[in-house]
Amino acid sequence: MSIYPEKAADHEKEYGFRFRYETLRSLLNKNGYALQILSDLEADLNHMHHYDKRIKRPIQRLITESLLMAQELNLMTENHYPDLYDVIFQLRNKTDQLFSEDHAETGQPLVWQLEEQTPPDPALVGGKAFGLWRLGKYFKDHVPPGFVATTAAYNRIIEDNGLHDRIRILLNNLDVTEDATQFQSRTRTIRQMIRNAAVGKEIENGIKEQTERLARQFPDTLWAVRSSAVSEDGTRSFAGQFDSELQVETDDLITAYLHVIAGRFTDRAVKYRIHHDFREVDTPMAVLFMPMVDAAAAGVVYTSDTKAPDAEQMVISAVPGLANRMVRGEVPADTFLVSKGKKPAITRMIPAAGESKEAGTVDYIASEKILEIAQIAAKAVEYFGHDLDMEWAIDKTDKTDKTGKTGKTDKTGRVQLLQARQLNIASAEDGPTVKPSQRKDTLPVIEGGITIFPGRAEGPLTVLGPADDLSGVTEGAVVMVEQPRPELAAILPKIAALLVMEGNPVGHLATLVREFSVPCIFRLGENAGILSGKHIISVNATRRTVYAGIRWPGIRERVLARIAAGNRHQKKSGPLYDLVLGLNLLDPDAPSFKAKHCQSVHDTLRFMHEMSVRSMFGFGDKQSRGWHKKSRKLVTDLSVKLDLIALDHSVPEGAKKVLPEQVHSIPFKALWRGVSDQRLIWSDRWEKEMRGMPADFKEAVLGGNRGPRRASDRNYAIVAKDYMNLNARFAYHYAMIDAMVGPGTEHNHVHFRFRGGGAADENRQRRARFLERVLRESGFGVDRSGDLVTAWFRRYPRKDSEKALELLGRLMVCSRNLDAVMKSDDAIKGYARYFIDAQFDMFG
Repeated sequence: MSIYPEKAADHEKEYGFRFRYETLRSLLNKNGYALQILSDLEADLNHMHHYDKRIKRPIQRLITESLLMAQELNLMTENHYPDLYDVIFQLRNKTDQLFSEDHAETGQPLVWQLEEQTPPDPALVGGKAFGLWRLGKYFKDHVPPGFVATTAAYNRIIEDNGLHDRIRILLNNLDVTEDATQFQSRTRTIRQMIRNAAVGKEIENGIKEQTERLARQFPDTLWAVRSSAVSEDGTRSFAGQFDSELQVETDDLITAYLHVIAGRFTDRAVKYRIHHDFREVDTPMAVLFMPMVDAAAAGVVYTSDTKAPDAEQMVISAVPGLANRMVRGEVPADTFLVSKGKKPAITRMIPAAGESKEAGTVDYIASEKILEIAQIAAKAVEYFGHDLDMEWAIDKTDKTDKTGKTGKTDKTGRVQLLQARQLNIASAEDGPTVKPSQRKDTLPVIEGGITIFPGRAEGPLTVLGPADDLSGVTEGAVVMVEQPRPELAAILPKIAALLVMEGNPVGHLATLVREFSVPCIFRLGENAGILSGKHIISVNATRRTVYAGIRWPGIRERVLARIAAGNRHQKKSGPLYDLVLGLNLLDPDAPSFKAKHCQSVHDTLRFMHEMSVRSMFGFGDKQSRGWHKKSRKLVTDLSVKLDLIALDHSVPEGAKKVLPEQVHSIPFKALWRGVSDQRLIWSDRWEKEMRGMPADFKEAVLGGNRGPRRASDRNYAIVAKDYMNLNARFAYHYAMIDAMVGPGTEHNHVHFRFRGGGAADENRQRRARFLERVLRESGFGVDRSGDLVTAWFRRYPRKDSEKALELLGRLMVCSRNLDAVMKSDDAIKGYARYFIDAQFDMFG
């Protein structure tokens, strides 16, 4: 038989393989570039409106790359996916339409007068100023005049000083930064840049004109300069997260204004926005200027009792002088419970010292004023249509008239309303009532205090002092503090319960506790220090009791479930999010994973990447009999099974088996240095737990039969001197690395893709979040959805690219069984820190 037909067939197979391989390589390169554009767009949309012209060009580039990828995929698959063209053209037309719509922002005032009759735009004056304007509409004599430097002024300052891009860079990846020092350094740098910014003459003159107008009514006055960010005092209160400046001299107003704007970037405010998924562009800062109230007394009124919403009573807290230290939790307040109705009455008073009285008075405010506040608050509820959290003050009456005479000081000054926001009244499902045993060892360790949010919780006790680092608090801990500082908002999403020795039930932290639904008790007193020696404690905030040890079955699990649910970020949305960034094709094995079901550009990228890799696998598997002379088996004592296919002479041609050191490929050698790092421990957790079970049973149980590869399939590594493409199945998950590393930087890239695992969906997603954290901190761009992680490292020098591949090698080994062990979200941060600190023994 002639051998020439066989040679021709071999040549045809080699050509077919190279054609598909080169096309795949080009498609993957475009995919990496497109994902980088996506990542940049997501950062852009955090800081820009969707109609901003600056993001039109990258979107056009992204869609062009998608069309080229669709063409290459159809070349690989003999035009198997023609629907992709129509989908991408429709997405292009819809995005073009968004940019053609008129969204003019010109003509917005830089300074706005609070006494204006026309309703303001909350997006222009901010939440606090808008709430005050509404109060002034109904209670003109009880709301001081003032003015607002609007969000248009804020945007003008950021633009004029070239701060937009610098702030964006400093905020980038702060959501996954575990280094508290780095976090603080970045936010501090932003605040300093804003404080040093120049304020344009138009804004400065507008502020000057308004201060001169009010100075005629309030001569020699000092000023309150307060935050009024968009979304503040709305669905989320932002209570205590921003800074205010009080007792400001007129000559210092511009400096105070910049300080308040800079306060938008306090550590606590940035963390608050990150947790609640607020985009930076959605929360610009307006600033409210008002003459200071010379207060005889001040405080806060809750129009319903948050601890007992059905009790038909209001809660009014009061202190002498200003209330700024009271709402920050630094000084205790006297608390009055006032019955609702046509004739409100003080039913109970709780002095700052904590001794409860049926009724009572204080020497700095008359009981009549407490009742007047209650009556005004009741009317405000009628006007607003919901319960309110209102800040008030009673001004002094020792005013000097035009003749120079000074009036007598008493407790009958005017009630001034300084802030109003919706009161968050939430309840906790406390489960069935458990009647405690009366054995001595099950009696409460302490009792008393004031319930801020009801519910039960259990966990390890953490006692925090004022200078302690909040980042060290573990997930599910019960935290005890002396004072309720607003900075504690940063840990509320992760703790089981909060115990406070002092504190006011109407302060900023109390508002935040209810937002985060954390069981909490204030005013436990110094005796709470007895808890310091306890390890695990149980808290019943509803009954105001604290026990030592574990007390209620199932409560700990409920606490962790509540924390996990609260930490699930809401899906971002908006015109461009939906058309470009949204990812709807989540399961590549689902029947709906088809080109016609792509709803966004991101969907098309995901679909094309998946199908191109499958096409390459399928072709290689079909042609495996013809490739026995071309492939080389990699010989190693590690749990890695690879067949190498060389595109050049980087692998010895005569040998059927090769050692890693015989592979002369720059990227492969770099990856292998990471994989074979002597510090790594190769654990096969699933293999140990499933020992003795048939292979097909393990495949079905552990989920390894889903995806592009099975245990019986071959794993390929295509190599050349400066190139490597690895598609492999490891321990029930799938990994892809595509890398080109040479002497220049223009074409150097490292692309990484990871999906799957043997554990439940929640654990696989935890592993994906672990990978995301590590990769981001290591300089990779990352896109994550569910358990799919895609990362890229592009246009770096050879040395940096090799280090990135070494890291990927170590990361794949360390993470291969993590989905079997990470049982809580806290474990994600712990293992990420172990890896970054090279504590590889923790992965054994």
